[in-house]
Amino acid sequence: MLKEVVESFFPDTGKYEIRPFGSGHINDTYKLDLSERNSYILQRINIKVFTDPWIIAETHLKIQQAIKGSNEGLSIPLLIPTAAGKLLYIDKQGNPWRMTTFISDSVTIEVVTENWQAFEAGNGFGWFVKSCNSLEVSDFREPIKDFHRLSFRLKQLNEAIALNRAGNLESVRNLVEFYKARESKLSKIEELVDAGKIPLRIVHNDTKINNLLFNNNKASTIIDLDTVGPGIIYYDYGDALRTTSNTSAEDEKDLEKVEFNIERFAAFTRGYLGQINPILTPSEKEYLYLGPVLMTYIMGIRFLADYLNGGIYYKTSYKEQNVNRSKTQKKLIESMESQETEMKEILNREFRNLDTG
Repeated sequence: MLKEVVESFFPDTGKYEIRPFGSGHINDTYKLDLSERNSYILQRINIKVFTDPWIIAETHLKIQQAIKGSNEGLSIPLLIPTAAGKLLYIDKQGNPWRMTTFISDSVTIEVVTENWQAFEAGNGFGWFVKSCNSLEVSDFREPIKDFHRLSFRLKQLNEAIALNRAGNLESVRNLVEFYKARESKLSKIEELVDAGKIPLRIVHNDTKINNLLFNNNKASTIIDLDTVGPGIIYYDYGDALRTTSNTSAEDEKDLEKVEFNIERFAAFTRGYLGQINPILTPSEKEYLYLGPVLMTYIMGIRFLADYLNGGIYYKTSYKEQNVNRSKTQKKLIESMESQETEMKEILNREFRNLDTG
């Protein structure tokens, strides 16, 4: 199978090596090393998640064209077309495959340990949104409908609770009650979006810290563009902070290790706002402090729903991984809530410095 796919992109290739690569939850990813020492990333797109894979390929190309010529030292991987000039190769079983450039001399970070890493993450993810600011939202389709829409994710959670497919509801009853207690407050953001008071933008939609590559202690490349499309600034800001300011792994079993680090928050925010402050609206600024809570909440209920459904969406390496992921998000939210006043003060200080500087 892999030989067929590789040859669809490089029909005249000689010897090559291909092996699994990375730790993504959704797609199957491989690193391809050709005999001439060129390397690429080859991915089989999961069509159970991305039902129309052409959307993500076409979006990737639009973003690639939009940032062409950027001189800020940041980039994205480039699409490699098939030998027939197509953005994707569809194999005999109907699976879509995508090839992109491999970014050499770079590293990913799973857990931020120093403030400069958080600042660079903010600078990189902020650059991405700023670079997409001139694009028309109406020209883009959602690769996954309602991906971060809270009402949709709550509907999924409620269905998972009602059906209790895996028969484990009673073991997580307290976890369910924690998330349900915060439903009303966080739904306010969606109401503002629907009323047109918070604008839609083209955003990354999956700004985990490991979707950013570093080179020589600088953010260099934004990767994993499958979810790029219409969204709100809180999705990117919030999800990045969910991982950048988390002192532990996403599925940490020892919850004593889980904390929302306020210094990392401040460093990321400084880097992020340094890029996007000029394009933010007053309403976006007013509720930006809720971005980390919103995205941590959404991911928490998604992990919880998948656990109740028996693990049908996320890849897991052990049985309790999804519930551990959800418990980690709960602990992060509690830590954020205890520091809400300080988060607001940091944001206001950065806004003042940028607006007067």
